[in-house]
Amino acid sequence: MEEKLSHTPEGEYCPIRATLSILGQKWVPHIVYELGGGKRRFNELAIRIGGCNARTLRDRLEELEDVGIVRRKIVNKMPPWVEYDLTPRGRELYDAMRPIQHWGARYLSAASPA
Repeated sequence: MEEKLSHTPEGEYCPIRATLSILGQKWVPHIVYELGGGKRRFNELAIRIGGCNARTLRDRLEELEDVGIVRRKIVNKMPPWVEYDLTPRGRELYDAMRPIQHWGARYLSAASPA
């Protein structure tokens, strides 16, 4: 995740920019949302997200693991079985996203008037 994106044009660190540099990547909010429901295997996560190719999903999961949002656990080597889950930091991020879900349900649902 790009260091420059977390700083203002004046070079000051900005936590909003830093957070958005993570959440602004395609598929990341979907991954965090789906893992908010509990542990998922790679293929299960891919199906639940839908539309994300395996390479991109793998890359996003690795990036999220690198910043401490996602935990990867090898359950079995043969046959391969890997589970992904949110870390405590990732759980906090998921909780921070919940108001966005509520806003969307209130203002963007098909039943909501414009």
